[in-house]
Amino acid sequence: MAASSLSTPNYANSGTGNTNARGLCRIVGVACLVGFLVDMAVLTFPPAFGELTWRIGFMQQMGDRSIILLFGLALMLYSALDTRTLRRQLAIACLAIGIIFPLSCVLVVRDAITFQNMAVNNISVQLERAQKQLAEIKPGENPQLKVTQEQLQTVAKQLSGNAQVAQETAKNTSIKTGLSSVGNLLVVGLALLGLGRYGMRPPRG
Repeated sequence: MAASSLSTPNYANSGTGNTNARGLCRIVGVACLVGFLVDMAVLTFPPAFGELTWRIGFMQQMGDRSIILLFGLALMLYSALDTRTLRRQLAIACLAIGIIFPLSCVLVVRDAITFQNMAVNNISVQLERAQKQLAEIKPGENPQLKVTQEQLQTVAKQLSGNAQVAQETAKNTSIKTGLSSVGNLLVVGLALLGLGRYGMRPPRG
């Protein structure tokens, strides 16, 4: 009898262990959410939503940190599976943010295209100014300026080449930044939609 009782599995603490795990998840989840909100508050100040460069930087930073938001909400939702009211509130928050993130990708793409066009146009304007200044230089008119027509042509070609490289770099940078932000926001947004649906209809088990 003694040996039989010792070999029987003891499930008395299974409920307590599950409660402790959810309590730990809630603590970590709150820490993630608070950390995300603090980061966003710091990045937002001072606000300049009408400034293109500020908006691009803010959206990029939010996209990079969005995984923390996803992780925190997932932990909070798991910890609240037995609490119907809190679970439903978290599920609604996940659904709302999950809709906002993919929609914000439209703004990110538009800003990336606008910034790319501005950068390319600025480089073109600077190139035209430099070419005009070179065209105004007349070899032989100024004895102190010892320069030949061939040297001026060489400089003009170098300026054109540098301008083309700068334009390509600006285009590639804008595309990479936009794709990175869109990818993060889209993936996290879809994951949050999944979490929201899971929270609204939790599995039975």
